[in-house]
Amino acid sequence: MNGIEKLTGRIHQEAQEATEARLAQARAQAEEILANYAAQAAREKEEILAKGRQALAEYRERLASTAHLEERKQDLAARQQVMEEAFQKALATLCALPEGEAIPLLARLAAAASETGEEAVLLSPAQRDTLGEQVVAQANALLPKGKLTLGPAAPEISGGLILRQGAVDINCSFAMLLRQQRAQLNGPVAALLFPEDGAH
Repeated sequence: MNGIEKLTGRIHQEAQEATEARLAQARAQAEEILANYAAQAAREKEEILAKGRQALAEYRERLASTAHLEERKQDLAARQQVMEEAFQKALATLCALPEGEAIPLLARLAAAASETGEEAVLLSPAQRDTLGEQVVAQANALLPKGKLTLGPAAPEISGGLILRQGAVDINCSFAMLLRQQRAQLNGPVAALLFPEDGAH
């Protein structure tokens, strides 16, 4: 009996390590996509900031005593807008990945998030019909005892997936994953978008 328990324990540990590695890989890929689109957003932020500066110059002429405070507010608003656009572009890019990239990414995501290996995989309506079977097959291949099935379409998500078992849903939509990672990614994305801040 001891041998079976050791073997079971080792299999569980290896599965846990593999799951963590796959999840780390998926996070790294999402961060790389964010970094690529943050660089693109950095070019667009100059136009937004220029408009903000012009409005501030006119405001300074009328209310010189409050110009500094207003400048800070406008700059912060412009930065927040640029940050939001960067995250929205990252989400749009993830949702528009070509099949060759989307299928393995979704499969790794499903396998990493699966708790029992028997959940139903819910994809957006467009992805369910085109990628669903392949995603489930690849995810099952990644799991030691993969018995994931393709569930109904999830119209509430535009990309990513939901794992469902009974009344329990695990939301792995790209929008949710980006929201969860945003607090950690705000700093690095801001550093890419606003490198001049590091010089102060």
